[in-house]
Amino acid sequence: MLLVIAAYGLFWGWEAIAADSIAAPHAGRRRNNLLISIMSFLLAGLTSTALLALAAWTTEHEWGLLAVLSTPRWISWLLGVLMLDLTDYWRHRVSHASDWLWRLHRVHHSDVAMDVTTSFRNHPLEMLLRAAFLATAIPAFGIPPMALLLQPILMLPILVFQHANIQLPSSIDRALAWIIVTPGMHIVHHSRATGEANSNFATLFTIWDRLFGTFNAANAPAALGVQGFEGARALKLGAMLTTPWR
Repeated sequence: MLLVIAAYGLFWGWEAIAADSIAAPHAGRRRNNLLISIMSFLLAGLTSTALLALAAWTTEHEWGLLAVLSTPRWISWLLGVLMLDLTDYWRHRVSHASDWLWRLHRVHHSDVAMDVTTSFRNHPLEMLLRAAFLATAIPAFGIPPMALLLQPILMLPILVFQHANIQLPSSIDRALAWIIVTPGMHIVHHSRATGEANSNFATLFTIWDRLFGTFNAANAPAALGVQGFEGARALKLGAMLTTPWR
């Protein structure tokens, strides 16, 4: 939580000094984004305890791929982080492919602008979906509890960074995008054009997009958001919570 607050402070301050583009003028947009983010965080916090208990049980009973490989502890931590990130990649990709899961995920995509408050603008039920994917991956891969603790420490600041309304020099953005998701890379994913939105699914490490052929180095899109959800009403908290049923 301290890392998230620090990342918010750093990149929100950066936006205030040198924003890449003018944010959406809708009143209350950032406030409502933060409110739904808090709701999602609270639910994620409840599920994280159960996931840690599952990871401890998995390690104790030597379940999963990493147990079979009998790797040194530090390597199992590193591989565990990579496997969790791979799981997030496929969870994200499936959320775009499935009509029902997209109804949940489009709460994140329907923001008409992108800045730090977009980072955790997720429907609370999507946090349960993410937990379900991780609960499947933990025993399958044999992911240890330490990997489950390290992964958000790495991922959450990067998640704020990639949504920040900032522009890095193109050479730096391209260089970083060989390793982690950058603002220049991720804004393509928030395009209103379906072809662009169905690319750049990675959460932390971009290797998955490059490996599975979904990397898109296109320029900034003409418009952000989801067709039909661009009005001020769609940015209200109640509308965001009921979006899956609209």
